[in-house]
Amino acid sequence: MNQSNTRPAPGPGAGPSGLPQDPPSIWTFEFMSLCAISVLAFCNIAIFYSFYSYLTELGIPPAWRGPLLALEPFTALLVRPFLGRFLTLGNSVRFMRVGLCLATVALLCYPFTTSVLLLALVRVLHGMGFVILVGGLMGVLTALLPREKSAQGFGLFSVTILLPYALMPPFVELVLPYLPGHGAAYALAAPLMLPAFLLLRPLGRRTRALALTLHPSHLLKPSWVEVRQGLRDPSVFLLILANLFLVAGHSIVFFFMRDFAVLLGAGNPGMFFTYANAATITLRVTCGHLLDRVDKGRLLFFAFLELAVLVPLFGWAGIPLVLFSMAVLYGSGIALSMPLLNSSMLQVSPPNLRAYNANLMMVAVDAGFFAGPFIGGALMAAGWSHAGLFCVSGGFIAAPIDAVDSRKIRGRPLNITADAAPARGPEALWTPHWPGPGQEAGGLAGVGNARGFSSADARKPRARLAPFKRGKETG
Repeated sequence: MNQSNTRPAPGPGAGPSGLPQDPPSIWTFEFMSLCAISVLAFCNIAIFYSFYSYLTELGIPPAWRGPLLALEPFTALLVRPFLGRFLTLGNSVRFMRVGLCLATVALLCYPFTTSVLLLALVRVLHGMGFVILVGGLMGVLTALLPREKSAQGFGLFSVTILLPYALMPPFVELVLPYLPGHGAAYALAAPLMLPAFLLLRPLGRRTRALALTLHPSHLLKPSWVEVRQGLRDPSVFLLILANLFLVAGHSIVFFFMRDFAVLLGAGNPGMFFTYANAATITLRVTCGHLLDRVDKGRLLFFAFLELAVLVPLFGWAGIPLVLFSMAVLYGSGIALSMPLLNSSMLQVSPPNLRAYNANLMMVAVDAGFFAGPFIGGALMAAGWSHAGLFCVSGGFIAAPIDAVDSRKIRGRPLNITADAAPARGPEALWTPHWPGPGQEAGGLAGVGNARGFSSADARKPRARLAPFKRGKETG
């Protein structure tokens, strides 16, 4: 609708008449479409839990196994920071379509690539496709989530990422005896991309329509000056650092657990991931709505502490039953830590950097998935045991424990809710949902301190855009 007729909302949790109303629902067509696409997209990553074993079977030299494991996330690591500069809500679905095409081609190539050079080329192609797909996915997601339900939304969305990791490893183990090899199993994920393609058409129409209702500042691409200013924010830096170390530790568990479970005599080593992700999904679905009501920094501290103590103990599990029991505890720690990190980043980011900072969190994921298997592969080639590898993983997770303490994030707890949010500034415009009859659509809100413009500026298009053009805070 015409922005000149847009009025700021009376305040958080208030309807057009100023009376309190329920927060907007996250269960929209757009959110459910993103969840479905995410499930299908991450199926093509979850099947690579056995990639280290596959490289061993192919006879790839030990010195090359770690780099080939890490090459796909390394490609994403290089591409994602530049990709975030060009993503907007209006073009995110087009990026997703390109990413799906590249990832599908890469999956179909795996059965025909058995040399180091060809595998490296396919891993690069796969990494580019996946990073473009997920970059567009996150660009739309951050525009749709209501602030007062951000932790719940990220928790539910992360279930769609975890579900493939719970289902695909045991499924691949069951069908592998009937396939020519792991390469054929990887190619089996390619047909799963077709339903995702079909969902992109209606999703694209709806996101373009939503983009027309937003405040113009949320459709601007951030300048490099704004990006540098955002990175100088200690809150942003500490959250990226914590995400990096958490994922580095997790990636070691992901890529090297299969061989360890086989050594313990597990009949289906993929069940470790099933138990871990079943615990994660259960906790997020049943308790996800509570994550926006707690001190996020304090809960993050205990989640990181639990994982840092637990992971080194994997090496002393002894039997599969004990290992699978520990998998449940591991999944519970992951269930809390990852959505809280993303929700906290959403909270401390200014409005025009929310999508970019969300992609920086994914950069940390890429860096972690590069560093973990690269270091793990090097240690295994040097003769380290799995027990030693899990100690390194626990050390990674322990490293940022102090950083996630709530006092380190802007000197205040990360527990802002709709009731606690100030009833002024960009928060008053937080209405990222489809307007109902008689309602007017507001813009996506900023978070944390009021940056860019105040409620009084909402009726002045030039005034509310000026801070973003200057590239500095004025609040």
